[in-house]
Amino acid sequence: MTSFARLWGAISLVVVAACGCQVASPQPSMPAGFASNDPPVFVRCSYPDEKESPGLDARSLLNLISSQTPALESVRALEGEAALRRHKASVSGTGWFKHLSSEERLWLAGAMAQDAQAAVKAADAIYKAQAEASELLVDLRASREAMKHIDESEARLKRVLLRAENARKASEAAAPLVEAIKADLAGRETARAKLAAQEASALARIKYLAGIDPAGDLQLDLPALDQSKWINGDIFPASCAEQASSIGPGVAASDSLVATLCDCVGLLEGKALVGSKAQSEKKVDFQGALKQAIAGRRELDAKLRLGAVEAAESVTASTRQAAAAAKLLTLAQAATKMIDDRVEMNAPGFGAKELFETEGALELARTEELKARLARHKAHARLWLLVGQP
Repeated sequence: MTSFARLWGAISLVVVAACGCQVASPQPSMPAGFASNDPPVFVRCSYPDEKESPGLDARSLLNLISSQTPALESVRALEGEAALRRHKASVSGTGWFKHLSSEERLWLAGAMAQDAQAAVKAADAIYKAQAEASELLVDLRASREAMKHIDESEARLKRVLLRAENARKASEAAAPLVEAIKADLAGRETARAKLAAQEASALARIKYLAGIDPAGDLQLDLPALDQSKWINGDIFPASCAEQASSIGPGVAASDSLVATLCDCVGLLEGKALVGSKAQSEKKVDFQGALKQAIAGRRELDAKLRLGAVEAAESVTASTRQAAAAAKLLTLAQAATKMIDDRVEMNAPGFGAKELFETEGALELARTEELKARLARHKAHARLWLLVGQP
């Protein structure tokens, strides 16, 4: 085996190993405050020709995205071009390319650089797709809970409407109240239709991000929004920033690009046998690309650290907000029950009007509490990905 063949074999192993790490790297431990490495979301995908299909949890869905999200098509084109360059580097026999070791180095360096650049582009595409899918899953969980709340409040309002209509029979003074309740019920129907449209849009987007057949039926079995096993205890922004900087999305690929371009410059060192001008110019190109890669790695580090700190602080802030909103909801529920009891006892001054007013206050408190939990879970999802836990 020639020295060139041995070099090429070693480089191939390194490239394969580096690419493999992007898909199936060992899962590092989480920073303080994280209770589990498994997001508690269960996904089941079914297609037109399948009544039932294997279930996918959230991590499996994100892994599916990492292998077949449509944004990877341009990456595969780069990998194909790199393969052509690699083929040129290994051509032997007659023809203009025979025995030209300097040309071999040029082609090989180009293939190495293109593979590393493709890995960086792939890491960026995968992170963006996984981040969007993670937030869409949280939106779906919140949407389904909101739909349940609408159904429950609608049932209560219908009982209030019945009481108001009975009051109207006794006095036309209750007519405005009846119409107001009817308008509120109509508004709930509008809200239900809006949520259904948002859910359909989210499901379609998730199918696209996962590279699933658009004609397929994507079914999600989602836990309640408050059943979060991701984070317990305090979150420390500095710890999260360090972890994002070391193993966050794109870090391994960016480091590999810098190392590969250094190797490419090294491959073109020394006196060229032929084509010295072309080789010298190409070396300058690789040196420029190396400087850009180093700058890009520094920029990525800054972005990851900033994103992790912002997400960690958002988790803390939204958790406090959710706790306060939960207390407000508890008070609103207690007030509603108190009014209900007095109305049932036919207490003076308590009727359909008071029931309607407390129902509005209860819905406002419930909406704010759901919004707070939604913000908390979205912050969890962002932080989860930024600290290298897809």
